[in-house]
Amino acid sequence: MATALAHLLVAYLILIAPWLSRLKYRQLQVRLASGQVGARIRFYQIACIQQLARILIVLALCLLSSIPPRAMGLAGPISWYDTGRVLTILAVVLAASIVLFHFVGDWQLRRLLKMVGALVPVSATERRWFALVGLGAGVSEEIVFRGFLFFYLATFTNFSSTQIIVASSLLFGFCHIYQGWFGVLGTSLAGFCLAFLYAGTGSLLVPIVVHAALDLRLLLILTPKRIEKLQPAPPRLT
Repeated sequence: MATALAHLLVAYLILIAPWLSRLKYRQLQVRLASGQVGARIRFYQIACIQQLARILIVLALCLLSSIPPRAMGLAGPISWYDTGRVLTILAVVLAASIVLFHFVGDWQLRRLLKMVGALVPVSATERRWFALVGLGAGVSEEIVFRGFLFFYLATFTNFSSTQIIVASSLLFGFCHIYQGWFGVLGTSLAGFCLAFLYAGTGSLLVPIVVHAALDLRLLLILTPKRIEKLQPAPPRLT
């Protein structure tokens, strides 16, 4: 039963998840364009439920198959000292990027809004729900795309460690196809980095923290005032 569930989860990630995410994103765009109140918040709430469901499925697989938690990265890192150094360096880099984007980067931010503008929160309530979604994405996506998928590919394929990193990162990127092909490329590259962090530390702790921090930093960069500034100016009447 556990093996069948694992196969079904992988089939879902490959065949359904990318297209479902694109469909749901387009539906959100339509609802926002029609002025539906609370459309973005409902989207966030459903996303949180889906994140929790994915976590529970992976945990159920561990229990049903008696898989040691460490086999899926659900344990402390090999070296806490090295992990602390990595997290410190990454925290400095993320903080620097936030400060930098406060002064420059309008072109990049406009491109980001063009790709995923419907997901960007505006109101205070939306920002709180987005924070919860960002934290949930850090936990659920790392458990699924790094912890579970690494274990699955190592168990059911003859992939080398490098091939596992490549395959899991590409699938991670493809599941973000709602962002367009440029977004797929960007999230695939992010997946490579997160996969290397997981492989290097032997724990999901670092990629979870980094993933969540990457998502949450948008709240500090794309403030309501900054979003308003990035919007195209209305046409001038002649």
